[in-house]
Amino acid sequence: MEREEQIAPVQAWLTDPQPMVGQVLLLEGTAGVGKTEYLRAVTERVLSAGAILLYAVCSPEERSLPFGILRQLFDSPSLPADVRGRVAPVLRGLMESARAEDMHEAVERHRATILYDLFPPITELAAATPVVVCVDDINHMDVASQQCLLHLVRRMSSTPLLMVLTELAEPRRTHSPFHAELLRQSSFVSTRLAPLSPEGARAVIGQRLGAEAARRLGDGFLEYSGGNPSLLDALINDERLYGQVCQQGYGRALLACLYRSGPDTLRVARAMAVYGDDAAPEELGTLIDADVATVERALRSMTEAGLLRLDRFRHAVAPRTVLDDLPAPDRAELHHRAARLLRGQGASAVDIAAHLAEAGQVPEPWALRVLLEAASEALLHDEAHRAVRYLDSAQRSCTSEEDRWTIQAKLAQAEWQLNPLASLRHLMALTEAARAGRLDHDEAVLLVRQLLWLNRRHEATDVLTLLRRRAARQQADTIPAPPGAPEIPAELHDMELWLACTYPPLAGRVPAGAAPTGPEGAPTSRGRTFWLRTIGALSGGLIRRRGGETQEWASHALGQLDLDHHAPWAEEATLLALMSLVYSGRLGEAADRCRGLAERRNGPPSPMWQSVFDAGEAEIRLRRGEFPEAVKRARSALEHIPVQGWGTAVGLPLGTLILAHARMGEFDEATALVTRSIPDDVFQSRYGLHYLHARGHYYLATNRTRAALGDFLSCGELMRKWGLDLPGIVPWRTSAAEAWLLQGNRDRAKRLVKDQLAIPGPEDAVSRALALRLMAVFSSLGQRPRLLGEAADILEAADCYYELARTLSDLGRAHHALGKHRRARVVVRRAWHVAHLCKAEPLCQELLPDMSGEARPVEDADGTTALASLTNSERRIASMAVKGYTNREIAEKLFITPSTVEQHLTRVYRKLAVKNRQSLPGYLRSDAG
Repeated sequence: MEREEQIAPVQAWLTDPQPMVGQVLLLEGTAGVGKTEYLRAVTERVLSAGAILLYAVCSPEERSLPFGILRQLFDSPSLPADVRGRVAPVLRGLMESARAEDMHEAVERHRATILYDLFPPITELAAATPVVVCVDDINHMDVASQQCLLHLVRRMSSTPLLMVLTELAEPRRTHSPFHAELLRQSSFVSTRLAPLSPEGARAVIGQRLGAEAARRLGDGFLEYSGGNPSLLDALINDERLYGQVCQQGYGRALLACLYRSGPDTLRVARAMAVYGDDAAPEELGTLIDADVATVERALRSMTEAGLLRLDRFRHAVAPRTVLDDLPAPDRAELHHRAARLLRGQGASAVDIAAHLAEAGQVPEPWALRVLLEAASEALLHDEAHRAVRYLDSAQRSCTSEEDRWTIQAKLAQAEWQLNPLASLRHLMALTEAARAGRLDHDEAVLLVRQLLWLNRRHEATDVLTLLRRRAARQQADTIPAPPGAPEIPAELHDMELWLACTYPPLAGRVPAGAAPTGPEGAPTSRGRTFWLRTIGALSGGLIRRRGGETQEWASHALGQLDLDHHAPWAEEATLLALMSLVYSGRLGEAADRCRGLAERRNGPPSPMWQSVFDAGEAEIRLRRGEFPEAVKRARSALEHIPVQGWGTAVGLPLGTLILAHARMGEFDEATALVTRSIPDDVFQSRYGLHYLHARGHYYLATNRTRAALGDFLSCGELMRKWGLDLPGIVPWRTSAAEAWLLQGNRDRAKRLVKDQLAIPGPEDAVSRALALRLMAVFSSLGQRPRLLGEAADILEAADCYYELARTLSDLGRAHHALGKHRRARVVVRRAWHVAHLCKAEPLCQELLPDMSGEARPVEDADGTTALASLTNSERRIASMAVKGYTNREIAEKLFITPSTVEQHLTRVYRKLAVKNRQSLPGYLRSDAG
């Protein structure tokens, strides 16, 4: 409707039966607001009215072509042949004469020809037939054509001719003599073509997409288009084709508007896309070498056209499209200027580096410092992708060979956070630098760890040999050595301890000397020195069996992760700290630490960090008997970092998956993992012990006892050879004893169990419990309940639920053998309940083959008697306890005190012969008393 109102003057003139005078209509509009559509509508009305249309389009290329617009107008096929025959020779002569002289002089010298030979055929035609002259974009019209059209305009008071002109509206246009002459004419009318109103835009949306879409999309389309018909049309087409705003539609329409708006507007838009929406006119002017007035005019023009709102692009697609259209050299130059501008304003390194990374090679020395600072900050916030971009740019801009190796080491560490395998190309280059003696000592120490992880044993050995030789030379040069001085540098000392714990075949002589008594002696800074020192302390504690110190260091290290977990060695220290807690049987604390790390997380961590957390937590869940969650975490670890990226450490998450699937009876999944190829060097690392032990239990569960025994004994042989014979890592003795028992060799099984029990140390409590369970097999019937009860108490306190279920199963059989059938049934059902919570289906079937799903109510006489022994209040409270309610929650729901709840539960435990709420029979869940 709005466009119909704007075209009304044309329609009125065409429908006038006897127009006596001519009229000139000038339509001004910003780019994209519909000038072309307006002229198209005029053309349709003219042709439908039977009038003669003379049409021309001005362009910058034709500005230098004299009489170019007249040629377009008078070559129109709608002119009668006789009129064209009279006009064509005159126009041809004018164009030929104008080539040799100034345009103004040509018009003045041929004024008579124009007035008496060129225009009379047109005015005579207009007297008999309606004639409409349309000229689009007159701001690009050549001077000769302007002067000629003015001669025609001056005679329109007596010539019934309609002239429709359009031009691009500019915030500050210099009025030419052509405009001044038009304004003097009484027949002249000027109209400003504005963007669509909200009502008009909604009407267009409703007409094209329907009323429901107009209600749903109207506000958004108005916001994104600003009423600009061209942008609105693109949004409608995007919705039809893609269901969202796209660069193919909306972006290209916006670009078309910018290109039609003039070079200054396009340059300002490009500067905005590079610098950001917060750019002030002064800043934009600096970027494009323009004065503030020029920038402000361009901003007003884009705002009037609906391209901007409050000097910002209306949609995120807009700046992306403008940037993509910007030629690469111009784009790099703008980013370079933006970086210099921000540095002059004292902006942060991150803001400056974002432009430097896009600018390519930047020669200024300050750029390198800014990029390195920004990369460190990005790693601090787990934004490894940004760090890689900044370091890539820094490496391109670096001119010093020494700095280049340092930057490449940082780049390898940043890409390591995304996928260790992606950093391999950098690591190989750094290896060559280390061999040539050009790599920093700290970087060489870190390089050893990264190469070993990625199964590059040969290269790691070379670098390690160089480090040891360098340390030996330094020691030889220090004569005599000061009292108390270490035999080798501290970094190498800690790495040797780590090698002895994680890659024992590569370890040299483990340095002698007292380890620090606790983390209070650790470096105060939380950089690589702290984490490497932590690794040395944890590794030394495991090797030297200093359980208390190891646990203290592990707790301290895990508590520091929120401060500086981006540093090199930090994820290795984290994994080793978690495993140290696991090896010492402190599964509850390890689980709490993982939970605390997740709660302190400010955002998504890098893939490497996430995979390390997941692998550590998966092993914790596995040992607690939470098999579905262990599978979920281990799978996540292998999704964030693929198997190839895990390198020699893949034995940890793979071992967790294999054992969890086997415990749950999912043997197809376990088989697929066991048959998967892994590097041979996995079995030369501590991680390989986890894999061998898990594979052994898979073989045991599938009745391949000989293969299982081979894996368990291989674990023992390696652990004794490496000096890592800690049952907390993998309890190979008790596992091998089970295999020997299944083969009928009780003597060897008993010898292994006794050896296990002879290992001292409170940190071996879980391993002792496993041994006690098997020792019951070799004990008299009367001693079995005591041994199994002690094992069950240890396992329950350590949260080892699967092993608790197995121990309770044996305890139930022992009671049955002693004739205590009622007690045996209660214990076996408790074992089934615990196994069911673990989702250990094979064990559940072994315990009670007739049961599946949730525990059913007790139907035997003893079970009924046990349930009948409870009062209604005790049954109600016990039922709520089984469902997971705390004492306080039960008290609030039943309007009693927490102490009353505790007293009732104590009586329930005594009557049912259980020790705590976790041991309550599952059938109480459905019994509300």
